[in-house]
Amino acid sequence: MTAAGTGVAPLPAFVHETLPYRGDDEFLTGVLGFVREGLARDEAVLLVEPTRRLAQLRAALAEDAGRVEFLDMTDVGANPGRIVAAWAAALDRAARTGRTLRGVGEPAHPDRSAAELVECELHEHLLNAAFGAGGGPAWRLLCPYDVQGLPPAVSARALVTHPYRTGPDGPLPSPDHAPRTPAELLGGALPPPASEGVLRGEFGSGDVPAVRRTVASYARTCGLTDEQVAALELSASELATNSIRHGAGRGTLAMWTEPGAAVVEFSDAGRLTDPLVGRRPPPTRQVGGRGVYLVHQLCDLVQVRSTPRGTTVRVTTWR
Repeated sequence: MTAAGTGVAPLPAFVHETLPYRGDDEFLTGVLGFVREGLARDEAVLLVEPTRRLAQLRAALAEDAGRVEFLDMTDVGANPGRIVAAWAAALDRAARTGRTLRGVGEPAHPDRSAAELVECELHEHLLNAAFGAGGGPAWRLLCPYDVQGLPPAVSARALVTHPYRTGPDGPLPSPDHAPRTPAELLGGALPPPASEGVLRGEFGSGDVPAVRRTVASYARTCGLTDEQVAALELSASELATNSIRHGAGRGTLAMWTEPGAAVVEFSDAGRLTDPLVGRRPPPTRQVGGRGVYLVHQLCDLVQVRSTPRGTTVRVTTWR
């Protein structure tokens, strides 16, 4: 792949580029040009955008909309930890048809909470780790950023997380791009609980059923729905089991509420080395290793951090 008309070096197999935009017109101009180029090349085109943007793109594409796949970011990417798996599945679908994939994804949109935007930034870094390694299929992913609706710092960091920035002449290298090591990706600190009423306890081998019951009971007192309670109960079982298996046989549970949310956090002495843990679908024949992936699929927001001091998994449920 080459950047036509730019004179820059050939592009890598995975081209991860950002599109800063101001208002609907700039959004549609940038995205539609990218999409139509892909359609002209008979590429598989997938748009993963918030609901309002999907409606705009369907209308603007008119009869070409039938040649494009649409997914709602507020559904498949409600938890940013699910998005890598969505793109991996799209690559598999394209490969089965013998076509190259071209995607548009807007994980960081103005309706996100501050905690979600933090995870969107991490997700953008992780896309480079997941698909940028040599040997993967060639494809392009364009990530629009609403510079009017997003906090300025979020838009600015898009140039750090994306190796390329798109423009009239195609993708150009972003001078601000700064790759992160696995340790840096996993090692960021989570903010302390916003509530003083934190319930804490320790658990060990044999305590998983009790942890599960405790989390379910707490979730009910927070006013969560039956579906949310069931999701947290199963997630608690998976995370407590992981702590016992990989955290020297014990772990710590913390629970608290924040405005509009209930939070459950598991910590242990183990250390993760793979920043993509739980974000890629586990191989079908793999025995075990599905716990964090399942939690990502079940819960509203999952934040994983790990350092030499230990590992923390924070699960936030909106209420």
